[in-house]
Amino acid sequence: MSGKIAASLANAAAEVRFAGGGGHHLTIGPGDPAIAEWASAGLILPDLPAMRRYRVDRVTAQLATHGYDGIIVMDPMNIRYVTDTTNMQLWVMHNGARYAFVGADGHVILWDYYGCNYLAAHSAEIDEVRPAIGSTYFLAGPRHAEQATRWTNEMIAVITEHCGENPRIAVDQCHHVGYRLLEDAGVEVGFGQEVMELARSIKGADEILAMRCAINACETTMTEMHAALTPGMTERELWALLHSGNIRRGGEWIETQIIASGPRTNPWMQEASSRVIEPGDIVAYDTDLVGAYGMMVDISRTWIAGEGRGQCGGPTNEQQHTYDLACE
Repeated sequence: MSGKIAASLANAAAEVRFAGGGGHHLTIGPGDPAIAEWASAGLILPDLPAMRRYRVDRVTAQLATHGYDGIIVMDPMNIRYVTDTTNMQLWVMHNGARYAFVGADGHVILWDYYGCNYLAAHSAEIDEVRPAIGSTYFLAGPRHAEQATRWTNEMIAVITEHCGENPRIAVDQCHHVGYRLLEDAGVEVGFGQEVMELARSIKGADEILAMRCAINACETTMTEMHAALTPGMTERELWALLHSGNIRRGGEWIETQIIASGPRTNPWMQEASSRVIEPGDIVAYDTDLVGAYGMMVDISRTWIAGEGRGQCGGPTNEQQHTYDLACE
């Protein structure tokens, strides 16, 4: 472990130090089969500390370009970008229980669940971890406005300390109480999603290495799916293989369930069902997965299940025509 958060765990219980050090899932890494497969493919692993530094630098550069003194992020994808930390990623997409601040000077503060500071010990880029104040109705109930006020008061104190007078602060998303009270306190609030999208739009060398690993893991899993595709299995049984292969190779989640077979392939955007795949069916899907290193991999594929219904076991004329139209 290295960095301020790791140093703060020096006197913690052995279990906590291990959880923040050698036991941390991002420190352990994707493991096999992914590592062995990437080595076989000649891929180079990313330098994660360098990637984390690059991302903070990208954010501060965008803050300077747009004239902001700092940014508050509550979108889990943006929190991951600026801190490379995870904690219940899908759950916090609908419960604002984690958030972060990045100052124009590069100072990074992460707010996380109470007692979860060890989850940030792997990164040297995080300067502070504080207990988060949950202000959604699910977390705070009828006291949500009170909790949102507490959230805002702490954020104003941070802004005052790090940004000086007449601050301009970008926010990617926030509860309405926070927006109002920040402005009442004299904070000029800007559109943080623009800052983050522009920061994320140019990938660094190590991000590209991470993307190549994630794509390879996805393609390898797709090869396993194709080999396992057998008439008589359901769409969901085939789809489950994508989940399994993604998780086994260090992936995190899949954002959609877009897989369909036979008559369900048109119109598109239909989700996985218990329909039994029949011989000669077209099976089509989008991966839409968040894979290794938190990288999104979106690949589409269309296969024929078993032996085709056309000449010599190939596609039918209608299937081939549809395919040709897609290629145009």
